[in-house]
Order: sequence, then structure tokens, then C-alpha cells
Amino acid sequence: MNAPPDPSSRVRSLRALIRHHNFRYYVLDDPEVSDAEFDRLFRELQTLEEQHPELDDPESPTHKVGSSWTPEEFVADSLPPVTHRVPMLSLENAMNLEEFAEWLERVRKGLPGEEEVPLSVEYKMDGVAVEVIYEEGVLVEGSTRGDGVTGEEITTNLRTIRTLPPRLTGDSPTRLELRGEVFMPLAEFAAMNASRSAEEGLFANPRNSTAGTLRQLDPRIAASRPLEIVLYGVGVAEGVAEGLDLESQQNLFAALPRWGFRAPSFHRVVTELDEVEAIYHEVELARDGLPFEIDGLVVKVEGGERRRRLGVRSRSPRWAIALKFPPRQETTRLEAVEWQIGRTGALTPVAHLAPVVLSGVTVSRATLHNPKEIERKGVLIGDRVLVQRAGDVIPEVVKAIEEGRDGSETPVELPERCPSCDEPIWYPEEEIVPTCQNIHCPAQIRGRLRHFASRRALDIDGLGAKLIDQLVDREIVRKPSELYLLEAETLADLDRMAEKSATNLILAIDETRDRPVARLLHAIGIRHVGETVARLLIEQFRDLDVLAVAKPEEMVEIDGIGPEIAATVADFFAREENRTELAALKAAGLRWREEGPPHAPPGDVSDDVSDDGERPLAGMTVVLTGTLPTWTRDEAKAQVIAAGGKITGSVSKKTALVVAGENAGSKLEKARSLGVEVVDEVGLRKILEGEHPSST
Repeated sequence: MNAPPDPSSRVRSLRALIRHHNFRYYVLDDPEVSDAEFDRLFRELQTLEEQHPELDDPESPTHKVGSSWTPEEFVADSLPPVTHRVPMLSLENAMNLEEFAEWLERVRKGLPGEEEVPLSVEYKMDGVAVEVIYEEGVLVEGSTRGDGVTGEEITTNLRTIRTLPPRLTGDSPTRLELRGEVFMPLAEFAAMNASRSAEEGLFANPRNSTAGTLRQLDPRIAASRPLEIVLYGVGVAEGVAEGLDLESQQNLFAALPRWGFRAPSFHRVVTELDEVEAIYHEVELARDGLPFEIDGLVVKVEGGERRRRLGVRSRSPRWAIALKFPPRQETTRLEAVEWQIGRTGALTPVAHLAPVVLSGVTVSRATLHNPKEIERKGVLIGDRVLVQRAGDVIPEVVKAIEEGRDGSETPVELPERCPSCDEPIWYPEEEIVPTCQNIHCPAQIRGRLRHFASRRALDIDGLGAKLIDQLVDREIVRKPSELYLLEAETLADLDRMAEKSATNLILAIDETRDRPVARLLHAIGIRHVGETVARLLIEQFRDLDVLAVAKPEEMVEIDGIGPEIAATVADFFAREENRTELAALKAAGLRWREEGPPHAPPGDVSDDVSDDGERPLAGMTVVLTGTLPTWTRDEAKAQVIAAGGKITGSVSKKTALVVAGENAGSKLEKARSLGVEVVDEVGLRKILEGEHPSST
């Protein structure tokens, strides 16, 4: 007879597992399980702790927000810690309407004597929780929620969000600490993914890409991505107009537009359970038509006095709850795996599924990413699999459900030859993606042409996938430069083409000759070179001919360009066939260089910087760290670049100068350990003026 399971062992296991998944979600922005799966684990731990109070522990994840690691583990080296004056608590979850009804009953018991309790109902945005602080109406700090007590300072990246005002208007408080959610609208997220190469990889979903963007060191990356923000709560408000209770969502949402913020797009105040139920069903039906991700509703008790009477737990307030929608995952059967070849020869497995309705859409195909993922997930043909829509954009196979196997399942076979050109497939040991090495492979040619003509590359209006297929199949066009040799008469002979449409396409191709050079560099299709990397390279080198002979060590001096990207770019320009194609594009009259000196980030360049050729930071490598008192990070970069310096993101023996501000962190310590000169903003200004101050 088997012994009953040991609850203490299961509790320890669950706590370790939840801490692991919290770290993957909050720190690495790379979750391994779905939200629904995490919620089940969390609920199981809560239940066991309630059933066995002797096992309760104040350090349990059920008593903490977000994570259970120490601030030293939580905060990345490059992002200084921020302590929230008022903790940013998490929300209790109601997984269905029955659980919500139980919560509402507890609220009413906690507010005896009140026949009607006003409830605020809002969207539960699926984004990244942040806090923004305004002093005397000026945005002075922004941070992530982190573990609820300590977050990461992300002020510079938050300042790039166009819906977050840098300065408040109207009767704003003297100090205002607002809580909100940063997110990416779905259409902009899809467009951003469409601009990325297969080697760059697609962002899994809007929430993860938002989290990763907010933790970038270069604010230009954040500025290039479609971040939005919605504010929904107050931590601290000092100097508020008399009688204004900002713990009433109605009052807060009425005040936000007066201060320059965009008000939340959905908000209702009700008092009855059936009203909340009606809103729940209404929003669930409308969910797929919303321009952003939500995963439920947030219901809050209105008014500061009521909230104080109800109080808070260690990790969540008793006066608010998240009413979650059903998870956007389903199970179905994996019927087959098709192997596709991308424009760089990358081999990608695509799962063919028994059709299943997922978030209102019938799904029959999903990505399996790469052979390593198939191996890691242990997926077999014939398996029942868990499928989810990643950010409502790309369906993906999450895992196999091994318990449902009956022995008829078969392994996924890796192809030995390319399905497009029948050449051998290369499986390099150090890479996770096998490739077809034949650059004349028809699938690669189609992919390169589609990328070259895509909206975020050269944007050739009228050159779609079906037309490209005809051009390749008839061997009319095999490389991008040949597009500029096309004649209307040739195009008019193709299917679904006529004289007018052929003429319009020739005009559209001709218009691309004057596209910005960064877009041309992106369109060429160099591995790892998406829009952002292309822009960084052109801002520095200005001319494709100059970039073509640049050494990798010159490229890595650019903040945001790492050794792998630099090596890939140098290798591309070193190949004879690529140089031949580039020469043909140049001969076709495409724009090849940007005018002017290397680009400096936004900010006024000091009039004190010498322009006589003897620039004070000429040839010096400079690192900026921490928050400077008067200059933003971009303005300081502009000063350094204008003075002849090069900005890098890490301190090494090659670093000539570190400019340190408040909360400088580990870069300052490393500079001191290496004996690198360190100055503050005042010291930098003196250097720019030709003086040489003492190090800080």
C-alpha cells in the first residue's frame, strides 16, 4: 500500500518551482510556462498552505509580489535599484465568476453597514507594471514593479513613450507617484515582428517584448518600438487639491487628462454582482477586437476610506481583484511537420494540427521554432499537444501531453536534403538552426526578394509574394538588383498583370532608389541586422562603402553592436558574391550614403566644444553610467560624440573615461578596480571646455 504524499515535500517543491518561474518571467522576460499553468501551481501552493498552516512561511512566494529573490539578484548590473515609497502590490486572482462572487461577499462583510459598495471595473492590461514619479510637475523617475518593494530604474526608456508627458499641466500635485502598465498595441507589435529577420527571431508576444524593451540600455531602441502606457493607480500624492480623493478611480481618471495623460479607454462603476457578470461577458466577446492585449478585468472598491477599512495582505490588497478570462490555450493533435526554408537558408519546422478554435480563430498550423525545441519538448507526430497563440499573432506548440500517448506516435524526422532545392542540409554543432547552404535555392531567393520589398525594408508597393513567385519561377529575377532592370513589357506578360499595373510597379521600384541608407542596409538581409542595428551602423559609418571595409572591432565600439553582429556584418561584406550584388545595386542608383558627420543622439551640442580639429575626447572610449543631474543620457552621448569620443556600454581596459552619475552601480566599481579615470557631469563639462579635472 502506497504511503500518502508528504505535503511538506510538495510545498517545498512548489515554492522552488514558482521562484524559478518568477525569475524567468520577471527578470529574464522568458517564461517557460503559460500564465494559466503558473496560476495552477500558485493556487496549489496556496491551498496546501491553507490546509497545513504549520507549513506556512513568510518567505513563501504566496506572501511576496512577483518574485522571491533578493534585490541584489533581481536588479541587473546595468539598471540601478529603486525602492518604492509605497509597495506595488500584486492582485489576487479570480479564475471565474464563482470565485469573484466569493471575493465580493468578503468585501461586503468587511464593510458592514454599506448596502451598496461602488466597484470600479477596468481592463486588466497584459503589459509591464511601472511607477512614474513627478515632482513639481516634472517627470523625474520611472521604475519597474520588481518584487513590489524594489524595482529597476528605467526613466530614460519611459521618457520615449509619447503618451507619457514629460511635464504635467493644470493643477497637478507637487509630488505624484502613479502606477500603470506599459504595453504594445497589437498592430504595431505585428508590424515590428514583420520587420525582423529569421535570424533576429520573432518576439514571442507583446508583453515579453515590452519587458525586454524597457530594460534596454540604449533609449533609441525603446524609442523605435511602439510602447504605450495607461495609468490606473496612485502610490503617493502630495499637494492634491482639497477634497480630491485619488483612491476613487472616477476621480483619478477624471484628473488624468487635466494633467496631460490619456485616460484609460474603459472604465465603469457598478454596485451589483450581475452588473460585473454582464461586463465580463461583454468584454470577453469583444476581446479579440481590441487593439491591445488584455487577460481579464480589474475590479476595485471605490474610495480611500473603504480601502483602508478593508486593508491589505502581504502581497495583495483586499479591496481589488483580477477577474481573469479563460487562458488562450487549447489541446489538439499534431498530424505532421513540414520543413520550410527561409531567406537565409534557415530550416524551420511548422506543425500541421487538427484544426482547433483558439481565441476565436481556427488554427491548423503552428511554429515549432527549431529542431532543438522539438527535442527539448519531446514532441512526436500523433501527440496531443498544448497550443497557444503567442501574443495573438503566432500560434505555437507549447508542449506534448505525454499522458495521452497510446504507442502509435512517431518521432519527427529531420530532413537530410533541402525541401526546395534538394541540396544537403547542414547541421552545425554550435548552431541550433540547420541551414541549406545553396544560395541559389529558390526558397531562399523568394525569401530575400520578399524581405527586400517588404514595408519596413524598401517598401516596393505592388510587389507581393505571388508576383515574386512568378518572377523566380520564370527565372526573370534571381537577386534584388535585377528588380531595377525590369521592364513593363516583361511584367505585363505575367499572370494577373496588365500594362497599367506593370507600369505602376516599375514606378514603385524606381521610387526606392532614394530610400534612407539604413533601410537599404536592412533590406539587403544581413544576418542579425534588423532595423535598429542597421540604423546604428549607418549613424556611425554613414556610407555603405565605408561600412564594407570597417573592422569588427570598430563596429563593437557602437553602443548596441556586439561581437557576433560585428563579425556577421564583416563576413557578409567580405564575400565576393555579396560585393558583386552590392556593386549592382549601387550601379542601379540606390542611395549609398547619408550626408553629414556621424550622427549624435538628440540634444544640443555644447558651444564650448572645440571645432578646430583638436577635439578633447578624440579617439577616447567613454562609458556613461547612472543619472546625471542636468543632462539626459542622450544629451551626454551627444556631447561625447561631438567631442570626438566613442560611447560603449561596458567598462574594459580599453575604456578611457567613465562619466558617473547618481546610482552608478557596478560599472563605477569596475572602473575603479581597473584604474579607469572617472568623472562626474561637472568633470565632463570641464573636459569639453579643455580643462582636465581630478577624477571623482
